[in-house]
Amino acid sequence: MRIPSALVVASIAATTAGAQRVIPVTFSKPTSRLPALHKRAGTYSQELNNNLTGGGYYAQVSVGTPAQTVDLIVDTGSSDVWVLDSDADLCQSRAKQAYYGYCLSTYDPSKSSTYSLVSQDSFSIQYVDGSGAQGDYIKDNFSIGGADIEALQMGLAENSTINSGLLGIGFAANVAASTPYPNIMNLFQDQDLIAIQAYSLYLDDLFAETGTILFGGLDTKKFIGKLKTVDIQPDRYGNYSSFTVVLSSLSTTADNGTVTNYSQTAVPIILDSGTTLTYIPSSMANHLFDAFDAVDDTSGTGLVYISCDYLTDNKNLTFDFQFGGSDGPIISVPVDEMVLDNVKGYIALGLDVPTLPFDNVCSFGVQPSSDTYLLGDTFLRSAYVVYDLTNKEIGLAQANLNSTESNVMEITEDSGIPDATGVASQVSVTQTATGLPSTGTSTSGGGQSTVTATATAGGESASARAVPAPKWEALAVAAIAGVLGLVGAGFVVL
Repeated sequence: MRIPSALVVASIAATTAGAQRVIPVTFSKPTSRLPALHKRAGTYSQELNNNLTGGGYYAQVSVGTPAQTVDLIVDTGSSDVWVLDSDADLCQSRAKQAYYGYCLSTYDPSKSSTYSLVSQDSFSIQYVDGSGAQGDYIKDNFSIGGADIEALQMGLAENSTINSGLLGIGFAANVAASTPYPNIMNLFQDQDLIAIQAYSLYLDDLFAETGTILFGGLDTKKFIGKLKTVDIQPDRYGNYSSFTVVLSSLSTTADNGTVTNYSQTAVPIILDSGTTLTYIPSSMANHLFDAFDAVDDTSGTGLVYISCDYLTDNKNLTFDFQFGGSDGPIISVPVDEMVLDNVKGYIALGLDVPTLPFDNVCSFGVQPSSDTYLLGDTFLRSAYVVYDLTNKEIGLAQANLNSTESNVMEITEDSGIPDATGVASQVSVTQTATGLPSTGTSTSGGGQSTVTATATAGGESASARAVPAPKWEALAVAAIAGVLGLVGAGFVVL
């Protein structure tokens, strides 16, 4: 997966949360545009999915002495931090940049007094979509969110098919090196910047301007109800190398309250912020496509098409993901995070859409896979996720979208993921003509919570929606769901 430069840039909060060892990193989104559309070997690349779904979350960091500012893609699906060398092949070739995108930002080791070479030509990483980078392993000082890490081992990419470095924040066992080394999560703890290797991720919704990672903490104002934990699953060798959890059920809840289950067996699935879409077993996906008259053209244009009418005719529809069994957490994803009104702009640029049984064309945020199953940004924007690498647990709760308040808790060695409860209901946001939201909380009859929006200054709707709170009783009887496969998407290391 290649992520173009215009998607998401992150700015860094330079203070920690009070006296707690918590490091906040705040994302912000620039004005979106439609990047160029590239076609490869008869199939549009995963870049198209990134462009269409607004995927790719960037963090701005500093590397070296004096500090050099670098933008990195935040990726929970990999474990190496790596940066583009200022002399990387991609950055020196107009032809490559025309295809892969212009280099976002680079690092020049010759300008850093704290740079040191660890191992020449030993860094080589490849992701499941075939993209990758090669170069040296180096060490240099690294700053993020006001926290200074000394002598962080990183990859320095001299050859790359990705136009930005990555901030891999997974398990050290998953680094690309032949011999694992202490990665950024290890050094956060080893240098006493956070108590344990843990962080929380809040992407907010598709239309939001900001989101946050809290290294070493969580924010109870950013989720609804009780934070529930599930175990991270080891790989087939018994090692912990990815954030794999058990998806026990996938169902939908229609406007009229009808619950339909699409799962047959439990599925191990990876939570991956470096992937824009959601990838589920082909059998499960096909049941879902049949129910929604969606057309799978992943072998052609690389997209699944669905009628945009669902955004107006069934606007309270939710896709409900349950984890860890019948008493596990449920995340309800609203229809406008899964049915994406983003195809028209690309048709104008030349996207050759196949013959479809509907005229109002959207893309579906779910795709089939045969081996690696991933919950990407189309899912994660609706979830508040706490990653505890030390205790091998994931905390999940419904995200409190567009929250402007904060109550940060440190994740300590004694507490692990705390027994925390968030807000009682979804914050309501009214987008004004000035673009400045007014907020409050609102609940409607029957326990439904809503987010409302009026016209923005640009005339676009700011994500008007009604997201019901999860109907635990109905969803608990939904059958168990089906793990691991991906068709050319996501920064998961091969």
